[in-house]
Amino acid sequence: MKKETNERRRLVLRLAAEQALALPLLDSGYWFHKDLRDNFYFASHLFAYVAEGAPGWSEENRQAAAGLSIRMLRQVLALQDQNPDSPMYGHWPLNLGADPAAAKPHVLPVELMGCLLILFHEKLRHALPRELDSELQAALQHIYKSGVYRHPLASMHHHEAKHTALKLLLGQVFADEALLREGTACARRLLDHVRTFGFKEYGCLPWHWHWIQAFTCVWEIVQDEQAHEVAEELLEYLWKLRAESYLRGAWVGPQSRIWPHDAPKDTNTPHDYIQFGDFPAPTAFPRLEGAALFSYEVSVAVREAAMNRQAACELKRKIRFAGADEKVESEAHTYAYLTNDYALGGIWERRDEFDNEQLRWDVSLPLDTETAALGVNQLYFFHPGAYYTPGDDRHASSYGQVLLDKDTLIAVWDVPPDAEAADTLVGCLPKGEWHIEERSGYGKLGQVFVAVHLMQPLSVTEQNDRLSAASLLSNGRNAVVVEAMGVAEAEAGGVFTLEDWRALAGASDKQPAFEDGEGALSVVYTTRRGHRLQLTVRGETIVQRTVDGVTVAFDDYTIF
Repeated sequence: MKKETNERRRLVLRLAAEQALALPLLDSGYWFHKDLRDNFYFASHLFAYVAEGAPGWSEENRQAAAGLSIRMLRQVLALQDQNPDSPMYGHWPLNLGADPAAAKPHVLPVELMGCLLILFHEKLRHALPRELDSELQAALQHIYKSGVYRHPLASMHHHEAKHTALKLLLGQVFADEALLREGTACARRLLDHVRTFGFKEYGCLPWHWHWIQAFTCVWEIVQDEQAHEVAEELLEYLWKLRAESYLRGAWVGPQSRIWPHDAPKDTNTPHDYIQFGDFPAPTAFPRLEGAALFSYEVSVAVREAAMNRQAACELKRKIRFAGADEKVESEAHTYAYLTNDYALGGIWERRDEFDNEQLRWDVSLPLDTETAALGVNQLYFFHPGAYYTPGDDRHASSYGQVLLDKDTLIAVWDVPPDAEAADTLVGCLPKGEWHIEERSGYGKLGQVFVAVHLMQPLSVTEQNDRLSAASLLSNGRNAVVVEAMGVAEAEAGGVFTLEDWRALAGASDKQPAFEDGEGALSVVYTTRRGHRLQLTVRGETIVQRTVDGVTVAFDDYTIF
């Protein structure tokens, strides 16, 4: 592991350990009840930091940290169902409720936590006290005997990726050649599948990291040559996919599953920071998992792809949604336009997601910017749908269509009159210099100028970390046009200040034409590049979607 990468890993380890040491203990003796796994993740990092000498800490702190981490790890292990006759044999609870001892086992914790337990035990066994070592061995024995990992490949998603990694890890630990061969075959099928059909969990931050962490555990621990080789190929694929949508810590383009720590700000960043380090170190860990327990380092090709993008580029990707039977149910097309200062991207087809967590489009700003230091780094509008709650800028409805063209986006909504749906668009604007007008907003966000035009009146309220925007639908209809421009490019054209930008982007000949007719809703907009965009819809039917009169097509979209 290169010196710089290892230094960043050690910094993340120290920061995570310090956060663990500062966490308030609940009366139960755990830090967290909502998710048992978080207790293990922070305790394992705390223990690992002490095992590495806990540089900078006093001997008193080291002793306290060692004792606390050991107690927490033993408490977590004690909640495993170790009854071979139980239908949940080998599992742990997820939510601990008011009484952890009475919490019911759940199928999820063992998936990733099981992989990381094996990694933790193998890498830190030399430092474990006898009782903890014995309890860890027993827990792994129960996982192995229970067969909780024996799920056939069906959906080809993150759950099965973790089950496959468990097969390989347990095959290594228990010298089970048959299980190793089964796991290797499953891993090869997963790799072939994503190469053939695309990665269906696009921009899916928690689960993309779960794929990476699960197979990093395999790469670190499993010695079988074929298993190690396929794990390495999978990691190269997954990290190349990450690098393609990377902008100094930010995820670019659409995301198929977003949690509050993913939007409207990228905060699940320790893996990116360790591997790339081109943005400030994370100061908190909303999803710590195995962040600093790995020695794997990305390839030179991945690092170059992520960090040395020489010019603005377009990413046009196709995903074919299929399971293990390889029957394609549908296709989707993702788009992103990346520059050094910002990216604009989205998905053309709206997808139904578990818990309705898709982020369909946004403008993303890098995490090393003044804007990101002030608050959120993503700009977007959406029509609220299932699971939406005010203040949480996620959970869009199923309505709306988009047109994406480099640094410009048109989004329109024509909600049926009989729909039980929200009557307002919700917007999230990063902090910066803003000039807000009745239906438009002009912003200077560090090194980026943005213009936002709404069909209906716009209201903006300043929050601690963002500007919250709202715009009412009229007869179920509204639309937004967003255009971005880097400061360097703007200055070359004589635009230096927010007032200069407002004069340019707000000129009468630059305004979008919104046509709300009896039969259809239409938006026509000419970009600063001179591209004439038109998006016309009737309900959810696209009547016209053109760039300079040419209908948008997906012939040049490719599978990654």
